[in-house]
Amino acid sequence: MLNFIKNLVTLNGALLNKARSITAYTEALAFQEANEHDKALALMIEASELGNVQAMSVLGSMYLLGRGVKEDGRQAVAWLQKAIDGGFEDAISVLGMAYATGKAGIKVDIPKAREMLIFSADRGDEQSARMLGMMDRGEGVFRGQKKSRR
Repeated sequence: MLNFIKNLVTLNGALLNKARSITAYTEALAFQEANEHDKALALMIEASELGNVQAMSVLGSMYLLGRGVKEDGRQAVAWLQKAIDGGFEDAISVLGMAYATGKAGIKVDIPKAREMLIFSADRGDEQSARMLGMMDRGEGVFRGQKKSRR
C-alpha cells in the first residue's frame, strides 16, 4: 500500500510539472507575440527546465537570435539539441540552419547542416529546402563556398 501511495504522489508531481510547463510555455509565447522577449525568457526557461520540448526549441532560438537575451551559440545548440533528443523534430531544421550559417558564433559545419536540413526538407520543411537550394547555388551567405549536392 505504501508503494502505491508513493507512486501516486510521484505521478501527481509529474502531472503538475507537465501542466506548469504548458502554462509557462503558453505565457512565454504571449509575451513573445507582444515583443516582450525579456519577460518571455524566464517563462521559457522554466518551461524548458520542466521538460517541455517545444519550449526548449524556442529557447534555443531565442539564444540563437538574441531575443530577450544576448546571442549565445553554445546555449542555442544545447537547448535545440535537448529538444531534438526529446523528440521535437522541428528543432532539427533550426539547428541545421545554425550550423550552416554560423549564427551566434556557432562553428559552421556544412556536412552536419546538410544532413539536418535534408532530414527536415524531406519531411516537408520548406525553409530547409530553400536553404539547401541556396547552398547548392552558392547564394547569399553561401557565396563562394564549394558546392556540394545532396
